[in-house]
Amino acid sequence: MTVGKHSLQGERDSFDDLCRKNYASLLSYARLFVPVHVAQDVVQDVLLGVWKKRDRLDLDSGLGNYMVRAVYNRCMNIIEREKVSSRYVDSYRNRITSLLSSEYLDPDRNPVILKMYSNDLRKTLDSAISNLPDRCAEVFRMSYEQHLSEKEISEKLGISVRTVETHIYNALKKLRMQLASMEIS
Repeated sequence: MTVGKHSLQGERDSFDDLCRKNYASLLSYARLFVPVHVAQDVVQDVLLGVWKKRDRLDLDSGLGNYMVRAVYNRCMNIIEREKVSSRYVDSYRNRITSLLSSEYLDPDRNPVILKMYSNDLRKTLDSAISNLPDRCAEVFRMSYEQHLSEKEISEKLGISVRTVETHIYNALKKLRMQLASMEIS
């Protein structure tokens, strides 16, 4: 194609002609390097760049070679930026992963985190226990906090072992329902 300086100056038809004749081949070439949506942007940028520089370019010879080189260079720049970006993202992803798997954030190895979550759980559990009927809460606390056997609780409170078992069963049932509704995580 012969595109002279005079024929491209401000004429929409000339720009459309430039795009129509070169877009498809440049897009096919750009797609060898980058995804189609990126290739479309590259080709559009190159064609617009040629149009904007039409007064400074010698477009009578080598226009096709110039545009192919421009597409190639832009694609290579995009690929290099993506490599750098990928290395950066990978580096930070690795740092975050190492922090997450380190002793620093492991609740079983970090006493501050363990205590913080244990205290939260304890407060939630205490609140749920306080909602139990008095005798049921008393039996439950003796069993789970004081680690007394059902027989020991029975003797201390002067109630049957079967009644102790019933209180513990009812307490666990109500606590499960209360704690589930609080959505403890």
